[in-house]
Parts: sequence; C-alpha cells; structure tokens
Amino acid sequence: MGRGDTTSGRTTYGVLPSIQVLRAVAAIGVAMSHVQLDLRTRVGLPEALPYLDVGTAGVDLFFVISGFIMVYASGPLFQSADGSRVFFVRRLIRIVPLYWVCTTLYLAFPILAPTIARTTYDLDLAIASFLFIPYPRPDGMYPVVGQGWTLNYEMFFYSIFALAVVLPRRLAVVAVTVALTAIVCIGFLFALPQPLAFWANPIMLEFVLGCLLGLAYVEGARFGLSARIALVVGGLSLWGLLETLEPGSPSFMTRGIPAALVLAGAVFGQQRQVTTTGRVLCLVGDASYALYLFHPLFIRALREIALRTGVATPMAQWLYLMITLVAVTAAALAIHYAFERPITRVLRRLGRKRMLASAPMAS
Repeated sequence: MGRGDTTSGRTTYGVLPSIQVLRAVAAIGVAMSHVQLDLRTRVGLPEALPYLDVGTAGVDLFFVISGFIMVYASGPLFQSADGSRVFFVRRLIRIVPLYWVCTTLYLAFPILAPTIARTTYDLDLAIASFLFIPYPRPDGMYPVVGQGWTLNYEMFFYSIFALAVVLPRRLAVVAVTVALTAIVCIGFLFALPQPLAFWANPIMLEFVLGCLLGLAYVEGARFGLSARIALVVGGLSLWGLLETLEPGSPSFMTRGIPAALVLAGAVFGQQRQVTTTGRVLCLVGDASYALYLFHPLFIRALREIALRTGVATPMAQWLYLMITLVAVTAAALAIHYAFERPITRVLRRLGRKRMLASAPMAS
C-alpha cells in the first residue's frame, strides 16, 4: 500500500490504507443491515437480531470517501486540457462493467430462479438502470439493482466534477461545492420533477464534505493521534446522538457530518505500516464495490438454504449472520480478482491506447 509523501506540505497519490479500511467497514456494514432486513421481511423473524440497520450509514461514509478520493486522486488532471474526458472515462471504466453485469444478472434472475426471485422489471426501468438515470418503481426511485440508487448519485457527482477538473484544484473544489449546494437549495425551494428532485437531495452534500476534506489533505493538513481519536469518537458519538434525537432529519446531517469526522480522524495522520488485520481489511476494501453490488444476490441464495435448515433459535441467527457475512465477502473477493480487476486493467489499457492515438502529432 502506498503512503502519502508530506515532505513538501502536499501528498503523492498512492493508495491510502486507512481509506481502504473505511471502505471495507462501510461495505460490511451495509451487507450486515441487509442480512437483518432479509431475516425480518423474507424469513419472518422481525426480532431475530438487534438493530443492525445502522449499517446503512456505510452509504454515507462511501459518499464522503468518494468526494475525498476524487480530489485526492485527480491531482494530475486539474487544469489539463483533456482532464475532463480522462476523468470521466476512468470513472466509467471503474463503475460500469461490474454494475452492468450485476444488472444483467438481476434481470435474468426471475427467469433462472423463478421460485426465489418473483420480481420482474419493465423495459424502461432496465434502460434507465443501465444509463444511471433515476426512474420510479412502485417501491421508490430504485434501479433494477436496488442498492444501485447510490450509483445514480455517484454518476451525477462525477459529471459535475468532470466539468470542474479543467480548473485549478482549489477552484474546482469551490465550483463543485457551489454547484451541488445550489442544486440542493433549488430542490429545497421548489417542487422539482423527477429525476431532478432525486439529484437535489441533501445527501449530495456528503460529496462536498469529502471534496473539502480531500483538498485539506492534499494541501498538507494533518492531526496528531489524540486529535484523530477525538474526531473518530466524536463522529461516532454525534452519529448516535443525532440518530436518536433527530431521526427524521436529512441523512447529510445525521450521518454525513459524522462520517466526515470519522474519515478525518482515520486519514489525517501518517499512513503507518498496516497490521495483518489491516491488510485483510484493505483487501476487503479493494473488493468493496463488488461486495456492495453483489451481496444481496448471495443473501438470497443463503436465505433459501437457511429456510431449509432452520434459523429459529437466537444462536442460529447469529451464526447465520456470521456465515453470511463471511460468504458474501469471500464471493466479492472472488469477483474482484477474477473479473473486476482483469476487466478494469484491459479497459484502462485500451483507453490509454485510444487517447494516445487521438493525441495531435508534434510538429
């Protein structure tokens, strides 16, 4: 894992182990909450486990991380004439292949396993899902892959960021901040039609928090260990407090701001050599996208097995949770190494060749 070089007050663009660990924690948290949701709604065990829906806060952490990484990793692209195109192509290569494969599996699942999957999808929803356009379903603004609603926000954020990359880094962050804040304010003041209302959700401001933290980090901001611990503890405490006192408030406030504090505490220090546990979590962090996308499919399959073997006792339910988390994580790692990494490598190589071929010849 790479380390940031802060000798000049700025940083290089290697992989940050702490970010990978946070990605792993976020993805496992979301999967954990969905295991409980599945037990509650599909198995009929509403009291099977303690309240694990808090794991859905992993989504907010993902959004803050995304804003941070876009600023941190896009250093060479700022003020580049081709920066916008390169940035967006890289994002498409990173996001599209695995998501399209997952969406295709969801569309095929009712045909391949009709006794397990009873949901069918219309053509308009399928097309909108492939294009990352929010489209209404009877149960809400969800694409074919339900958890893909977050990617509809991600792709909108990437579009705004791609336009801003042509500016110097500081101005780019200001431009993204102003643009997303203005969109959210317009959504607050006016009743917008869909999908504009979807994109005007205050949750978009979580990307802004990440961008601001990313700018502070690359410009050399660092904290001592005590301050970082205080930030993490403060973020977790604030999250618990706001979830209790303001349960109906926007996610940006109850989860986004605490997630930003946790990220700052985890990242804004020297990136030390990681422990064995840290290395394992970094591997899971590498596969967090696959874990996030595919875990519901594996939860469905394991549920069918569980229904035939019994999960009636509290101990069995805890065992089921642990086995399911291990299984979906192992499956995600397999998908990451067998498909995601190879296809990403191939597409990046092809992308570089095309960009070199289209570059003007020196006179």
